[in-house]
Amino acid sequence: MIFEQDTIVFQILDVLDFDQSDVKKYNFKRNFDALSLRYEADTIIEYKDKQLHFTDNSIGFFPSDVDYTRIANHDKMIVVHFKAFNYHTNKIESFFPVDYKKYRSLFEKMLDCWNKKDISYKHEAASLLNLIFSEFYKDNKKTYIHNSKIDSSIIYIEENYLKKDFSLQLAAEKSYISDTYFRKLFRQEFGISPKQYVINHRIKYAASLIIAGYYSLQEISELCGYSDYKHFSVEFKKIIGVSPSKYTYKFEE
Repeated sequence: MIFEQDTIVFQILDVLDFDQSDVKKYNFKRNFDALSLRYEADTIIEYKDKQLHFTDNSIGFFPSDVDYTRIANHDKMIVVHFKAFNYHTNKIESFFPVDYKKYRSLFEKMLDCWNKKDISYKHEAASLLNLIFSEFYKDNKKTYIHNSKIDSSIIYIEENYLKKDFSLQLAAEKSYISDTYFRKLFRQEFGISPKQYVINHRIKYAASLIIAGYYSLQEISELCGYSDYKHFSVEFKKIIGVSPSKYTYKFEE
């Protein structure tokens, strides 16, 4: 879950206040993440074969590229639109914090800061969002112990996954185990295959480089470990939902 991450890298795109009633809206192919605090709500979110009910004093995380329908009798909320570069999920997440007033205060300060647009307002808003993540991480942190059998492999991956000569077979060898056994232990620990883990991290880093605007798409492809731009573009679109050349902020209510 997003609040179980202890380091989130993001770019805030917008902070909005919604007050809507009798809404049924289909959200399709949004290429940004959203974090919403609902202070008055009776809202159903339908996606895939799931249904989530958001009520008063709830918080929701809506990842990019997850289509859903919002059905609301009433929906009053503060929403932050942002791009997260080191976390991605295909699940909408809901939270009902015990100390709700703490989070509402932080969301309201961020909204006020964004609307006033004083000097350095983006930095101040980002610091408040960081504080929200920090507080939620502390409130929800679970004890997590790496499997000692693959610690060396994980270190190798984190230090080398952007290199063109990166090898998962070599990662397995770092822990002196077979490639098959390494993939099994890695999936038990992270919930995905080591190959997908590397792809996710490469593409999220690529997205951050595109927004920075310092490199061409070909250069970004190479900086993220790809020797073939077409392969990079296909994987980028599969994860982000659009091609690298079309990766821009798109807002729809």
